[in-house]
Amino acid sequence: MTFRMAAPALVTLVALTCGLAAMQAAHAGQWDMALRFIMVAAIADTMDGTIARLLHASSNMGKELDSLSDLVTFGAAPAFLFAARYSEAPTEIIFGSMVLFVAAGAYRLARYNEQSSRGDSFCGLPITASGLLLAAAVGGPIPLTHIEASVVAIILSVLMVSRAPFPMLKFGWGLLLPALGAAVIPIAFMNSVEWLAVGAILILGIYVVMGVIGAISDRVAETVPEEAREDVPKHI
Repeated sequence: MTFRMAAPALVTLVALTCGLAAMQAAHAGQWDMALRFIMVAAIADTMDGTIARLLHASSNMGKELDSLSDLVTFGAAPAFLFAARYSEAPTEIIFGSMVLFVAAGAYRLARYNEQSSRGDSFCGLPITASGLLLAAAVGGPIPLTHIEASVVAIILSVLMVSRAPFPMLKFGWGLLLPALGAAVIPIAFMNSVEWLAVGAILILGIYVVMGVIGAISDRVAETVPEEAREDVPKHI
């Protein structure tokens, strides 16, 4: 494998490493540190695709490696953080929410890889957004009970397996890479990432609302008679 092909794969492995580190931090009760690792992993997850596009190094192996990394980093790691954070809650609720979230993420990734044409939107909420949102909700400054956190996990699971259209955000790839690299600095050196967690919740919350509105609009359009959806004649 040439360096050009290996570069994005190495960044993917960085994301995977951050996911494993997040689980270790959660095991030690370091919620802030676990959230930091998942945030850095989200940046790395975006960078590997960006590097692959810039180097023209996209491959099927890279896609599969990315999916396996995502399942650990944005599926298992946030679920583990959730379980560690609420370790004294009823086991049935916590374990059930964990299994549902990880299973929904696995299904979402498998469906994504199976699709041949994706257009300009994702089918279902991407697992990266779901994992980061759950981690920010659990490890951030907003105090949630185990019931409230479980509801968040369930809602995110439903959105992942749904067919709601979530827009693909378009960026100038050449400018995105240094911006992502710079974003690691505050995550690494701030005393606390609480406010970054709040910002992530707000931004990702807006993104989720966009997808839900899109799904509702599509459903409403399906109920409108075909005759009413015809284009208005150009000449009246």
